[in-house]
Amino acid sequence: MRKLILTVFTLLLGAALAGANDFSQHHCGLWTLSGDYGLAISGTRPAPGVTPLMIEQMIGTAIDTFNGDGTFTQTDNIHGSISGYPASAVDRPGSGSYTLNSNCTGTMLLNNEGSPQLTLSIVVVDEGREIRIAVVAPPPVLVTSNARKIH
Repeated sequence: MRKLILTVFTLLLGAALAGANDFSQHHCGLWTLSGDYGLAISGTRPAPGVTPLMIEQMIGTAIDTFNGDGTFTQTDNIHGSISGYPASAVDRPGSGSYTLNSNCTGTMLLNNEGSPQLTLSIVVVDEGREIRIAVVAPPPVLVTSNARKIH
């Protein structure tokens, strides 16, 4: 009998510990993203102010501040292979909203003055310390980003 109780206890403890270590299983919500995140950004986009429409490569950095309630602000610095690094690209402010599903996938909507609204697909990893981001709309923009929590 003692051996049976010990076996059952061991199995229950193992199952509980396995569940506690599985972050992706219903552990995300708006509160998961809170604080400042540093981003490295790269991809292609329509070159701003260039006619006819030309696609340029771009790189950049940003800081996103998530409020834990579905809203965020962003300050970015973007450099384009055609448009360069104009004064209007220095510390450009933006803001938006986000949703986050219990499985840690979600969507962000980002608004920057002078640019179309961006729709981003996100996956939160490492217990909220990192975010993988891909711009999914508008269609000519193909940009990805990795974000890491600053503090």
